[in-house]
Amino acid sequence: MGRPKLVFDLLMKFWPLSKLANRIGNQPVVGYLVRPLFSTNENESIILPVHEVVRSEESIVLPWRLLEPLISKADARVILHRCICRHAEHCAAYPEELGCLFLGEGARKIHPSMGREVGTGEALAHAREAMATGLVPLVVHATFDAIALGIPYRQMLAVCFCCDCCCSVRHGLRLGPHAFWDTVVRVPGLTVEVGESCIGCGRCVDVCYVKAIKVEYGHARIDDRCKGCGRCADVCPVQAISLKLHNDVDVVEEFLRRVERRTDIGKLDGKPRSTFPA
Repeated sequence: MGRPKLVFDLLMKFWPLSKLANRIGNQPVVGYLVRPLFSTNENESIILPVHEVVRSEESIVLPWRLLEPLISKADARVILHRCICRHAEHCAAYPEELGCLFLGEGARKIHPSMGREVGTGEALAHAREAMATGLVPLVVHATFDAIALGIPYRQMLAVCFCCDCCCSVRHGLRLGPHAFWDTVVRVPGLTVEVGESCIGCGRCVDVCYVKAIKVEYGHARIDDRCKGCGRCADVCPVQAISLKLHNDVDVVEEFLRRVERRTDIGKLDGKPRSTFPA
């Protein structure tokens, strides 16, 4: 059984240290020391943008297309009683009761004081409610979650429902260190494109966490550092920025395959997992 709420709350007393690590992580010596905390072997996050995404002439509501099979095919589903980040940050904008969803056999070991196991239908309804509230789904496989909750790392996956003000991943993107940026990846096959209607106002530059956008000769340019979060599309006053999927990429299959490379939460593609990265 995982850590009870009392022990978990004691561990969370160290939460402010995570922001300190973010802020000083780009300093030469300190950055070298904290880099192992942000190892891509042990940490990965995929932001699922809530915008409609275009593939050919079809518009796709991307988060639901990816979340539904992930939740449905997992061996188990546990909803935390509260969002860890919003509780730690004392969020005033969104309810902390809309907690993270943990998937896989490892999730079953979460202590009852921290969360409750639910069926597929309730888990899907929870995801719908969170997104309807304005929270953005984030698929996370992180050692921090496993250690804090006291559950098996290779048999768990978190689906967090994040606000921009409190999410620890978004704090990491915003504050650094740059090594953290490598742990956040784009949805497979997703691109963010700037159309000819761009007026070069620079609003997209201001909101990009990873500094992937520049305005050159009056036109915004997005480079490979882009994480596909879609915040730039949100603020564009002329709707010049769009999210698109490659026609030759099966986004659901590639997404589930990426998850299975890291953790065993169920037979997501019908193939059992036996090995994982070191």
